[in-house]
Amino acid sequence: MHNQTTIFLNKEWRWSKFQKYIMSNLDQYNCQEYKIPSEYSYMESKYGSKNENKNVILYTWAVKNERINFCRSVCINSPSYCVLNFLIIPSSKYNIPFFGIDFVSLPNYHLLVLDFQPSLNINKQFDKDLLKQLSKIKNDFHQNVPMAAKMSVKIAKFFSPAVIWSKLPKEEKSEKLINNHLFPTFQKYLDIYLNVLFNAKKVDFEIQKELSKGQNNYLEYRKSKDPARPMLKALFGHTFTESFINNLLFKITK
Repeated sequence: MHNQTTIFLNKEWRWSKFQKYIMSNLDQYNCQEYKIPSEYSYMESKYGSKNENKNVILYTWAVKNERINFCRSVCINSPSYCVLNFLIIPSSKYNIPFFGIDFVSLPNYHLLVLDFQPSLNINKQFDKDLLKQLSKIKNDFHQNVPMAAKMSVKIAKFFSPAVIWSKLPKEEKSEKLINNHLFPTFQKYLDIYLNVLFNAKKVDFEIQKELSKGQNNYLEYRKSKDPARPMLKALFGHTFTESFINNLLFKITK
C-alpha cells in the first residue's frame, strides 16, 4: 500500500504537511525504502462499542541509508485519534542523537513532543553551539506555545534540554499555534538535524560501541514503557500492538 493511496498525504489528515515535509527532505539525501512487513505497513480496523464502531487506519512509512539505520513514520487516523510518530535511528558510526516526534491528537487535547533525543550523556553528544541554537528555537517557540508539565526524572533522561513539549486543548486557538509556530519549529529542527547528521564524521570503534549500547537502552525502555501502548491496544488489540512495538517500532537494528 503506497502512501499516495491513503489519507495521510491529504489535508484531511491533521499532520499531512509534517509528513510531506519529512518525506521530501529525506528524499534529498538519497534514502532508500525500508521494507516493512505487510502486516505493519497498512492496517484498517474498528474500535469502540458495538453500537458505535469507528474506523481507524494505520500506515507506516520507512527509509534507510548509510547514515540512518532506520527512519520511520507511524501515521494513524480515526475520528478520535490522529497521530504522527516519527523516529530517526542514526548509524552508531556517527555520534548523533535520535530525532523523535510525537504529535498526538487525542479526543480532548493535542500532545506535542519534538526533540534531538540523546543516546549518550548530553555533554558527550551535543556540541555547545548546537545546543545553544536549539535552545534559542525552543525558547522562541515556548514564548508563544505553553510548555506542558515538567517530565519525571525517569522520562526526562531520554530527552535533551531543547525538547519541545506541549499539551494543547483541542480548540481553534491551538490549531493556529500548531500551524503558525509548531510547523516552522519542526522544519527548523529537522533541517538542522539532517545537516548535522550528513556532515558528521565517523567516530572510533570504542565510541561506536558506547553509542550502540546507548541506543539499545533507549529502544528497550520504549519497548517496555511506550506511552502509546494503551491507545494502540484500544485501536488495534493486544496481539497486534505488542508485535508492532517489539518487532517494528523499537526494533534494535545493527
